[in-house]
Amino acid sequence: MNSKLIFLALCTLLYHSACAQEFQERIPKLSLSSDAEFGLHGRIVNGTKAIRGQFPHQVSLRRRFSDSHFCGGSVITESWIITAAHCLYLNGMPIEAWTILVVGGELLLNTTTSTGQRSGVTTMMIHQNFDNSTLENDVALLKLETPFVFNTTALKPRPLQTSSVSPGTMCQVAGWGYPAFDISVVSNELLYVNLPLLHQTLCRQLLKNYSDVPDGMLCAGYLEGGKDACKGDSGGGMICNNVLTGIVSGGIGCAWPKTPGIYTDVKFYRSWISEMMKNSTENDNKNVTIVVSSTSNSARPGDEASGAIPTMWAFFLLLSTLVLLLNDTDLHLE
Repeated sequence: MNSKLIFLALCTLLYHSACAQEFQERIPKLSLSSDAEFGLHGRIVNGTKAIRGQFPHQVSLRRRFSDSHFCGGSVITESWIITAAHCLYLNGMPIEAWTILVVGGELLLNTTTSTGQRSGVTTMMIHQNFDNSTLENDVALLKLETPFVFNTTALKPRPLQTSSVSPGTMCQVAGWGYPAFDISVVSNELLYVNLPLLHQTLCRQLLKNYSDVPDGMLCAGYLEGGKDACKGDSGGGMICNNVLTGIVSGGIGCAWPKTPGIYTDVKFYRSWISEMMKNSTENDNKNVTIVVSSTSNSARPGDEASGAIPTMWAFFLLLSTLVLLLNDTDLHLE
């Protein structure tokens, strides 16, 4: 009997350990040959406080069990949010749609106002060719459990970009991310920066040691550095000429010289976005995570080796042990 109780205690500890690992906050990174790192949780440094209605598309993605902010997103319809695919991974595996809480219409993370709206997520669609190590195809869609109501200037959708934007165009990026690369605390206030869009040829030259910068990626930033997005801003929108043009994806540090930020090119993925939204409406998926990518589920440089037993199996072991104990003739309830 004592051995079974010990086994039960061990299984319980195993279960809680697996849960903790599953819900642990992670910032996966690609290690490079130099001192720099290609941060996967996109990067606002030296930003300005936003005012209500200035970025009505901006939403905060939060862990439903803790209400903690982990990424940004953009409202594109009353039922759909677009964000970065890498935001939806923990320990190299996609998270579950039901664990996400979407908060829109707010400027402060710690305050709920009359303009704020909240919704869970029923469907999570990650681009089928997303590569977590290179950030190619870093785009995903979230379908809201409760559609947003656009009855306030604080919460509105943004139209998607349909044409190419000229290099040099000043764009705006907003978020609640880290104020600096080495300050691991999100901003309570929504901040924004103005950033110039860079020519892709220049971007490839600047980042040649880190990324190929393929089609589907955009670059923005100042050659001298100083202003940028930072960790926690990932998934938020880059607005050029009042149109959603990019999605905060990644970069080398935050606001470093000659290392512009990388953004997912919304125009490049318009067909995929439309197709996924149409398919979801036709199939009416509920509580579904849709991702078909062999490259996204494997271990990445910088990811911790996953040695813990998955939560489902830990729960199964715990349940099996309880059944054995209840069937034990030596077990007495007092």
